[in-house]
Amino acid sequence: MNNAASAPPAIDSDRVAAAWRTIRADPSIQFNLPEKSLEPRDPPPGWLEPVLRAIGDFIEWVGGGWRLILWIIGIVIAVTLVFALFPGLRDWVRERFGRTATATAVDEPQWAPTETRARALLEDADALAAAGRFDEAVHLLLFRSIDDITAWRGDVVRPADTSRDIARADALPPAARGVFAGIVAAVERSLFGGRALGEGDWRQARADYAGFALRGAK
Repeated sequence: MNNAASAPPAIDSDRVAAAWRTIRADPSIQFNLPEKSLEPRDPPPGWLEPVLRAIGDFIEWVGGGWRLILWIIGIVIAVTLVFALFPGLRDWVRERFGRTATATAVDEPQWAPTETRARALLEDADALAAAGRFDEAVHLLLFRSIDDITAWRGDVVRPADTSRDIARADALPPAARGVFAGIVAAVERSLFGGRALGEGDWRQARADYAGFALRGAK
């Protein structure tokens, strides 16, 4: 094989330089990136600097007290979660510490059903229980009593109140709140607990109501 025939042709440097000058002279080809001018930023508002300074002063003043503050925040969050997850505890705390000796004025009459209405209610409820309709009998005790409270004082029962709210009303005497709490719990088990009330539930609710409503009757 002839090595001279396979050798690459010699590069003409003049032609390369001329081609490069031609390309550089072409205005349609961009070789340099345009300079982008930075837009001036608006100065921070005048109130920001004092706020930042106050925050810095507070952090410096607290110093090592951050751990105590975090503990306090954690305890507050934990207590809030406990009250949210356990409504019964919240009700107990409200019942235990929320009342004062002056919650009810001395001259304000306390609610109690009249003996006539109480006996009529028990008679109707007994008829339902005798037919084995214990759920309806306990419901009747609750709903008829709510009607009596509304007739006594309309401001005690508000449209958005639940039975549990009414049972906790400060206007009711403590004995009535205790009786209502038991009856409300039985009704809630009946409606939402997936279990029908039995004769024992009915007898307990009846005894609680009669003991309160007829405590002064002969």
